[in-house]
Amino acid sequence: MAKHDFRSRWWFELIRRGESAIAWSRRASSAFARPAVLIAVFLVLVPVCILLIRPAVHASGTTWYVSTTGNNGNDCLSAGTACLTIGGAISKAAAGDTIDVAAGTYNEQVVVPSSLTLNGAQQGVDARTRSGSESIVTNTCGPFQIEADNVTVNGFTIEGATSTSNGCFYVGVWTNPGFSGTHGGTQILNNIIQNNISGIELDNDGTYQTKVQYNLIQNNNNSGPGPGDGIETNFGLANALIDNNEFVGQTNESVVVEAVSSNFTISNNMLDAGIALFDSSTISISGNMSFGDTAEDATIDLAGGDSGVSVTGNALLNGSEAIVVEDPYSVGANSSITVNSNCISNNAIAGLAVATGSYSGGAGSLDATNNWWGAASGPNYNSGGPGS
Repeated sequence: MAKHDFRSRWWFELIRRGESAIAWSRRASSAFARPAVLIAVFLVLVPVCILLIRPAVHASGTTWYVSTTGNNGNDCLSAGTACLTIGGAISKAAAGDTIDVAAGTYNEQVVVPSSLTLNGAQQGVDARTRSGSESIVTNTCGPFQIEADNVTVNGFTIEGATSTSNGCFYVGVWTNPGFSGTHGGTQILNNIIQNNISGIELDNDGTYQTKVQYNLIQNNNNSGPGPGDGIETNFGLANALIDNNEFVGQTNESVVVEAVSSNFTISNNMLDAGIALFDSSTISISGNMSFGDTAEDATIDLAGGDSGVSVTGNALLNGSEAIVVEDPYSVGANSSITVNSNCISNNAIAGLAVATGSYSGGAGSLDATNNWWGAASGPNYNSGGPGS
């Protein structure tokens, strides 16, 4: 309670009871003379005095504001007293806080060292279908670098990673818990991620679930190391959901996982350039749609060391090869793969191709039943088989 409020309530109580301050003080003096009462009053008043004189601190869950017309010298606690930069607001914030970023362009590399929620002007609005003003974060060295657990990035346009200089991150959003000594749990939601070398470096150790949902990930093909991927994993991914995103215009892969990874789901996405997995286990690929992937040979490429992969309920149409099981880099044979209830049709080379020696179950052991192959009679295998 503030000091002014404390005094007001004290005098109000005296007046309500019809006592003068002098009468009250005489009764209080008599009471205080008794040791037991004195001790009791001391125990009550000392904590109250400490509360009254201690320095003010901001409450947990504070919201900080950023605007292109702001100033980092402001308190940043309202839209009218906003910070100028996202980094300026982050420097004032504590774990659990929220940073609201107004529409406009922010040319800065946003490094997030604590568990924060960062909301752009389009927070909560599906990036695949929206219109209106955007909070645009652009930086040639990489717009967002996540260095904490449970960070949320929601409602931004993230673009412009073009630099190949040492220390740059080559992507729009960079996560690598192993680098920062954290676990992950990043939530990348409702963002337009475009015109970077690649879109997202997504890594997670599995302690917390990481999500990539409702994003438009497009045209991430700038020259540099490993260009042309929408989402890439180079350090390890576990307990992840990549769901309801639209990939447009990447020239390599929509999603590529190139490090030992497990327990993740890729679902309900509109794919442009396909999915490639290496050394991945316990994976669900379901409900995705591809209507003409020609950027890579395979729309879904299980490329070595993959096990426990379920490919279910996808529409894989008009590409080169819909599903390929192979081991071109001698990572190891794939195993326990099921391909069921998919629509696989009009692919120029093959609907499903299994390279010799790349599947540990032996010839004919991969379960690819109950799919639609573009003909009521079933699939055609190497110009033979029952179907057309």
